[in-house]
Amino acid sequence: MATVAVVLNTTKKLSNDEFSIALRTTHCRKRKYYSISTLITNQSLKFRCKVSDWKPAEAEDNGLGKFRKSYPLYKECNTILEAKLVEATKILQRYDTDGVSFSFDVFENDLRKGELPLITKLQDYYSLQISILEEQGRAGQSGLNYEVQRILKKFRPNALLTDVNIRFLESFEYWMRNERKNKDTTISVKMRNLQRVINQAIEDKLLKQDAYPFGEKKYSINKRLDNKTKKIAIHLDKISKLKLLTLIPGTALHFAQQIFLFSYYCRGMNFIDITYLKWTDISDTHIYYTRKKTKGQFEIPINEYSKRILDYFKENHNLEGGFVFPIIDLAIHITLKQQYTRKKSALKAVNDNLKKLAKLIGEPNLKLTTNVGRHSYATGLKRSGANTSYITEALGHATQEQTQTYLDEFEKGVIESWENKMFEI
Repeated sequence: MATVAVVLNTTKKLSNDEFSIALRTTHCRKRKYYSISTLITNQSLKFRCKVSDWKPAEAEDNGLGKFRKSYPLYKECNTILEAKLVEATKILQRYDTDGVSFSFDVFENDLRKGELPLITKLQDYYSLQISILEEQGRAGQSGLNYEVQRILKKFRPNALLTDVNIRFLESFEYWMRNERKNKDTTISVKMRNLQRVINQAIEDKLLKQDAYPFGEKKYSINKRLDNKTKKIAIHLDKISKLKLLTLIPGTALHFAQQIFLFSYYCRGMNFIDITYLKWTDISDTHIYYTRKKTKGQFEIPINEYSKRILDYFKENHNLEGGFVFPIIDLAIHITLKQQYTRKKSALKAVNDNLKKLAKLIGEPNLKLTTNVGRHSYATGLKRSGANTSYITEALGHATQEQTQTYLDEFEKGVIESWENKMFEI
């Protein structure tokens, strides 16, 4: 009977001192290697590595060589290697049971036509996507995937990819609304993330296109959920009260106040971009940065108000990594996941303290958040004289990029003149 094993194919060196991972088949002292990459439909993982990243099979492993922990995504890759070895072993066992003479050509044909779902569980596929995103340095998207994965685990922990149909989505929506008390905007974000993951599963050929549950005639996110951003801008008199509050420098309340005002004075800069803003992004006259979400290039003039805030943090904080604000510290927050978690906790702390500041300015019912600063900037700009055909009233996710595009189209100096009207409060 022929034998199979998963090995590092050292008979042929690839680039970067790497070798391909292969299924080695041996029959009558003849060997043939089948590269794992040619046997699977999911091409998002790379089955090649250096000798140092490979652990050859020992006697008790039954021919299953594995990636070492030093190899990125080693868990996901090893799961696939084990599945392919099991599949090949079953083919050989069937030959033996049916009395079929072994042939390398017949075996290869049976091996390639076998459609083994490498990942069937929704949770496992989410884990794979998270690992890939982290490897790509996309901390924000990875973090959102992790959040939705965690919620889905509570909703239906053992769900398969094939379970995600229209009824599943309707039940998931009902559960988030009634059990978690989520609003439509939150549910919409989670549903769009799940939609993105299902699209990727179809691209990886783990699901068939005709099983796609989203769309106008199936589960329509746009039709079922009201995901329009509510107008949450506040009047300039309330921003004036917040600005005039005398707080002890270095306290959490003072930090929340400064972050809110900095966003307001910097054209509604998003919290994630404030988090990663570095001193190298700042000249004597301008702030230059690339928005994390849209990759749009921003150039914001420094005014006397934003300069005051920048001067304070430059004098009082010196962080590893050169960050302006004491949110990310590379000595502590090393991995992208740690940085994302830190950003989330810092944002929550700032928003919690903004609620306290609302009470201090005599506005206990005012829902003050970092988002309010962005919305208030756009609305304040409009009220200061900007033409409504160029300025949107809010800076929600659907309109931030559009709004910034409009701002970039104005003649140099026009925006600054309008800002002077609204910042002099």
